[in-house]
Amino acid sequence: MIGERLAELRKLNGEKQQVLAKALSVSVSTVRSWEHDKSSPDHSTLVAICRRYHTSSDFLLGLSDYDPSDKARLQRQRLTEEEQNEMHRYEEYLLWKRKK
Repeated sequence: MIGERLAELRKLNGEKQQVLAKALSVSVSTVRSWEHDKSSPDHSTLVAICRRYHTSSDFLLGLSDYDPSDKARLQRQRLTEEEQNEMHRYEEYLLWKRKK
């Protein structure tokens, strides 16, 4: 279940397996293995995936059919591409600021 939903979320967010692998500090073959349900991410990686795609572990694990990221995705679709890029830069700034 996690593999199918992870692949769907990754694609909906316009990311390639390479981008997700780099963001999570894992290999592309590891991401591919998750997406084909041959293995599963560990707890901390699962949390990182949920944060990255603004979804819940219940959704990824198949315990719920409600995907919290749907609401966020619909809101983003109302923005132009330039506005979406600006939102992303601002989000990255806030995350960077939090770490300081």
